[in-house]
Amino acid sequence: MPFRHLLLLVGMFALVPPVQAADGVIEDVVSITTADGVVLPALLVYPDAGMNTNGPAILHLHGGPGGSPIRINSAARYAATGLARAGYTNLSIETRHATRYTFTRFDEVIEDIRGGVDMLAARGFSEIILAGAGLGSLRVARYMVETDDARVKAVIHYSPTQNMADNWRQRVGEDVYWATVDQASRAVEDGGRQPFIDLGDGLIFIPTSFLDWFGPQAKTSLSANIAGIDRPMLMLAGDADPLVPKGRLEELQAVAFISPRVDIKYYPGVGRIFEGVRADVVTDTLAWLTDIGMPPRPAIRTEVVDVVAPGGRTLSGILYSPAAGEDKAKPVFMLMHGWTSDVMRSSTHWLAVRLAQAGFTAVAFQHRASGYRGIVTGKLEDIPPDMDVWVDFVTARGYSAVVGAGHGVGGLWWTYYLSETKDSRIKAMVYLSPTRDMPLHARTGMGEDLYARAVLEAQEAVRDGEGATYLIDYPMPQAGYPDDARQPMFLPPPGSGFTYYYADSFLSYWGPNSKAVHSARIAETDIPVLALGGSRDPFAQSAYLITFTEAAMGPAKYIFYGGPDGAPYSFEGYEGRVADDVLAWTKQTLRQ
Repeated sequence: MPFRHLLLLVGMFALVPPVQAADGVIEDVVSITTADGVVLPALLVYPDAGMNTNGPAILHLHGGPGGSPIRINSAARYAATGLARAGYTNLSIETRHATRYTFTRFDEVIEDIRGGVDMLAARGFSEIILAGAGLGSLRVARYMVETDDARVKAVIHYSPTQNMADNWRQRVGEDVYWATVDQASRAVEDGGRQPFIDLGDGLIFIPTSFLDWFGPQAKTSLSANIAGIDRPMLMLAGDADPLVPKGRLEELQAVAFISPRVDIKYYPGVGRIFEGVRADVVTDTLAWLTDIGMPPRPAIRTEVVDVVAPGGRTLSGILYSPAAGEDKAKPVFMLMHGWTSDVMRSSTHWLAVRLAQAGFTAVAFQHRASGYRGIVTGKLEDIPPDMDVWVDFVTARGYSAVVGAGHGVGGLWWTYYLSETKDSRIKAMVYLSPTRDMPLHARTGMGEDLYARAVLEAQEAVRDGEGATYLIDYPMPQAGYPDDARQPMFLPPPGSGFTYYYADSFLSYWGPNSKAVHSARIAETDIPVLALGGSRDPFAQSAYLITFTEAAMGPAKYIFYGGPDGAPYSFEGYEGRVADDVLAWTKQTLRQ
């Protein structure tokens, strides 16, 4: 149901924590230096419990020209404060339009916004919302049209501004408008000191700036810019706002045809600065963010932990747990990264964060083959002892049920471990893009002749005592597989790869006698299995999820994120859905 309809329902906001009941906030004055060297002041507003970098952050743009983010009637202040009480981190920047609009081309402010987004990203925020009040709404629209910044997930407009050139032209009439444009154009052509163009009420511009903001070629039409934004948008205004005439929000909503959703609301009898309803504005904003899947998220704890593997090797990992403490009655998730990766990147991080936010503990852990260098030198058979020490670690903390999860080859490492150890402490397995049978994958990609040549060379190196030092370096193009109508794929052209393993490592994973045959190993364990994949994943093509789950001995289920915009190997853009699906399956399977 669209948000504009939900707003009319009694009790709509019962699920949203009341702003008044939230903790206090901290307001830090900070500075931002833009890429073009402008230093901007800003207000960083966040809960007094601290910034939660595992949740969304909101970047606020004040109105103007000549506005300020600390004025009490500015949404860049009161909305930031209210949303901070609800758990969000907010950054309200004072743009160059606050003091230099007279001499500034409008789009120079794009660098101000980029600087704010960069600052939040540098602090660890990966989900950013842009919120603009008045002229700020046009600023954020221009930023999105010009940059399509993937870090920005949604856009909010408070009292959105007019189409600047069109509006001024209508107010002064055609004769005055064109006379002023002619005056400004001649001044620019003449060079030298340019006389100011005075629009009244303190709005003075040098001719170049006037033409950039109000001229016939100006890019300051909010309607035109809104049409180029493909993020969810919220628009709020008072119905007594003289700059947002009746039907204006509907007009903006209609032109935003590439946005996945645009929700609007008017406040009866309310003017431009939301007098008397600012708490409602904050509550409505919070409800909308929650509705689009970007609520304030629970805080979590992370801790670097270490174990000692056989032979005295120290292995490290990251323990993710709810800030309120670990719940030992729930299963613990053990997350294994993929080929050449490590614990603090990819799914081992974003999935662990979401699991901890849902109340579960997760451990992302290393073994001796973690990282690119470990893959060059490591062997499949070296992995189980390391994994066993990590299972000992979590059970020693009081967990009696373990859910293993592996991405790509990380899933194979888990399956091989289970086939070798039959570890009864592992109650269920989650496979993100489960890898194929690796020897077959190599033969398919390299071709039989080149594969046989590489195998022979590796075997000779091992025979000569050089298995740990002789590098097998051959082309290994990305393997392709026949199409399967059960799961249509939408893949880029196959890429060109290569082998980069010492001889004994190559034979361990890719050789004809390798145990890295996932379909055979999965048939050797009978615990519940969940496999996930997508239509843009070149490593799990052509209904491989079906084949993989059919090979499993125990109960098995797969989830396929299909279509032209389906999930890639990384599951980028699907992180929330993956976490929700994993949690739902785990709770159902283990009766949590």
